[in-house]
Amino acid sequence: MNKEKNETAAYRIGNEMVTLAFDARTGAIVRFYDEKMNYDLIAQSRLAAGLNILVPLEGQRNNRARSERQRLSGFYRSEDGQSAKLVFDKLATDFAGTVDVSVEIAVRLEERSAVFELLLKNNSPYTVEEVQYPCLGGVKKGEKDAPLISRTMQFQGGFSDVFLGDGLPNPGYWGTDHPMIEKNFPAPETCTPFVLLERGEKGLYLGVHTPEPKFIGFIDEYKPGYADNKHHRLLRDGEIPEVPAGFEVRVSRLPFIAPGETMRLDPVVAGFYEGDWHTGVRYYQEWRKTWYQAVKRPSWLDDSDCWMTLHINSPEGCCRYQYSELPAIMREAKKSGVKVLQLIGWARGGQDGEEPYQDTEDLLGTREELKEAIAEIEAMDIHVLLMCKFKWADQSTAEYQEELYPLTMKDVFGNPVYFGGYSYQTTLQRISGGSRRVGAGMCHLSKEYRKIAVRELDKILDLRPSGILYDELANPLLLCFDRSHGHRPGECIHIGTVELAKEFYQAGVEKLGEDFFMGGEGPNDFLSQYFLGDYIRSNDGNMGEAVHTPVWKFINPQWHIATCLVGFDDREMVNQCMTYGYAMNYEIYNFKGVPKDAPCTVKAVMEAQKLRMQLKDYIWNGIFRHTAGVEVENTGDGCEYIYSLFINPKNNRRAVVVANQSESTALQAVVNVEGIDSYSLYRPGKETPETCGKEITVEPRSFCVLIENA
Repeated sequence: MNKEKNETAAYRIGNEMVTLAFDARTGAIVRFYDEKMNYDLIAQSRLAAGLNILVPLEGQRNNRARSERQRLSGFYRSEDGQSAKLVFDKLATDFAGTVDVSVEIAVRLEERSAVFELLLKNNSPYTVEEVQYPCLGGVKKGEKDAPLISRTMQFQGGFSDVFLGDGLPNPGYWGTDHPMIEKNFPAPETCTPFVLLERGEKGLYLGVHTPEPKFIGFIDEYKPGYADNKHHRLLRDGEIPEVPAGFEVRVSRLPFIAPGETMRLDPVVAGFYEGDWHTGVRYYQEWRKTWYQAVKRPSWLDDSDCWMTLHINSPEGCCRYQYSELPAIMREAKKSGVKVLQLIGWARGGQDGEEPYQDTEDLLGTREELKEAIAEIEAMDIHVLLMCKFKWADQSTAEYQEELYPLTMKDVFGNPVYFGGYSYQTTLQRISGGSRRVGAGMCHLSKEYRKIAVRELDKILDLRPSGILYDELANPLLLCFDRSHGHRPGECIHIGTVELAKEFYQAGVEKLGEDFFMGGEGPNDFLSQYFLGDYIRSNDGNMGEAVHTPVWKFINPQWHIATCLVGFDDREMVNQCMTYGYAMNYEIYNFKGVPKDAPCTVKAVMEAQKLRMQLKDYIWNGIFRHTAGVEVENTGDGCEYIYSLFINPKNNRRAVVVANQSESTALQAVVNVEGIDSYSLYRPGKETPETCGKEITVEPRSFCVLIENA
C-alpha cells in the first residue's frame, strides 16, 4: 500500500459494486454507496462519523476521543483501490488532551460489503474501555412510505424491531444527549452478533464476526433530537436552519485494553443487500458455516412434536402436584398427543427459588418418588425434561454467603451484579422488598462456579430424565470485573456459559448416553450448538415485533423449537406451529394446568399432529425456507394469513403450508412456486388429499398443506 497525501476532501476506495469514502482530515466515513441499488447510506455528510473511543479518567469516566477531534496520521491505499489502511498515531480526548493510543483501521471491499478491522496499541497510562467503530453518521430517518427499521434476532425466535423514524422512543432520555436505542449481544434482544438496517427493498447487514460471544453493542442515535417531543417526531431536513439531522449507527465493543497492551478487534462486516431479511441474513449464514458444529441430535427428538409444560411448585410453596401424582397426569396427557414433559418447580424452593441448587423438594415427596415417577413416564414413551437454571443465585439460601457470594458477578465497583428475581401468586412477592427471592448473577467464567453447576447438574442426571431445559439462557447479565475468577476485567460471562454447556453435555452423555438432550430458553447461536432445542413464546407482540417472524428457524432449520399454546381455543397458534415447523407446547393456565382443561385446543393439536406425522418428511423434517421461493397472493377479501415453503430432503419435492389466521373470513389465494402447477392438498381432519392447481380456499382459523405432485 502507498501512503497518500491530503490533497482532496476525501479518500476513496471502490469496486464495481461499492464505493467507500473517508474524510481526509478526520477519517470519518462520508460516503457508503451501493452501485446496484443506487443507494448511499450516508444522506447527511455533515454528520459523518469515524472513531469514538472511551478512555476513562479518575473522576471523569466519560473522557472520549470523538471522531471530529481526530486527525489522520496516514492513509494507505492498495494498488487495486479496493482496500486501505487508516492510521491514527495518537488520540485527542475531551479531558486528557492527546493520549498515546494508536489505531490502525484496515478496510477491504468484498463484492457488496466492506470489512473493517481495528488494531489498537495502548501506550498511555489509561485503560481503553470502549471502542465504537464503524460509526455511520448521517443516515436518513425513515418516512411513512419508506420506514427505516433496525432489526436484531431476539430470544423468542423472531426479530426485535425498532422503527427509526417518527415515534422513535427514547427510554433512557435523562442519560443520553440524543434519542438513542441500544441493542447488546448476547442479551435477550440480540442473540446473534448482527443487525439489519432495512428501508423497503434496500438493506445493510452490520455484523461482528467473532469466534465467541463477546459483548457487542449496536447503537442507533438520532441527532440532534426531537422536533416535537409530544409525538416523538424527528426533525425534517432544513426544519431548523444550519442544524443537520440524521441517525448515527454504531458498533460498540468493550475490550478494556490495559496500559501497554495491544489488541486486534474482531472484524465488522457491513454489507448491502437487495430484498428482504432472507437476503440480509445470508452474510451471517455464510460466515456461520465456517464455525458452527452442533452436537449429536437425540434420535427421539424426530417424533417429539408435542410438548407439555407443567409447573408443580413456586417459591411460595403452592405444591400443586406431588411427585407420585405425575405418572397419572401424564397418562392422561398422552391422550392429547404429548410426547415431551417439561417439568418446572420440581427442585427445592420451587420455580425461581433457591437457585442454583437442584435438590428435590420434601414438600412434594421423596427423591426416590420423583425418580420412580420419571422412570414410569419415560416408559410411556414420554420424554422428561427437568427445568433448571444456573445464571443467578438466590441470596436467601443458607449456602449463599459461604459458597456462592465469592463467585457472583461483580460490577466495576466490586459490588455483586444484582438480580431481581421473580414473583408468584402472593402480593408480598409481587412488590419489591417483600418475599421475592432476589440475588446476584453468577460468573460462568469462574471455573469454581462451573464445578458447582456441574455438581448440581449431577443431581438431575441421577433422576435419569431424557434431558434438561436450561431456563433463561438469554441472560441480560453480561460482564464481570472480579479478577479473582481468573478472567480479564469486564469479560463477557457468556464465553464461560459456552464452556459450561460443553461440560454439561459431556456429563450428560457420560451418564445417560448419546440421546441426552439439552434445551434452553433463548440460547445465543454459540450455545445452540449444545442446546439443540429452544423454548419460546411466539405470540405476536413480543420483543417489539408486531407479528412473529421465524428468523431462528430460517437460519437453523434443524433446530427444535417449541412454542406455547396458552389459549383455550388456540387454533391460531397451532396454525403457526404447523406453518413454521414448531413443536406445539401445551401451557394451559400459564403452564399450571393440563391439556384436558382446554378441549378445543386439544382437538386442533390432535388433527394437526396427525397430518404432520403423515407428511413428516415434508413439514417436520423438511428444510424450512419460510417465504423464500414461494408467494401466496390473497385474491379475495382481506385476511390475516401466513405461509411457508419446505423442501423434502429425501426427494427435493416442495411443500407449502398456508394458514388463515382470520376469525371469520375465508382465504381465497393463489400459490406461486416456480415450476409447480399441480398439488396434492391436505387439510386437517380429512383422510385423503385433494388434487388442486394454484388456486386454493382456506377456511377461517385453519390451514392446509400443498405437496408438489411429481
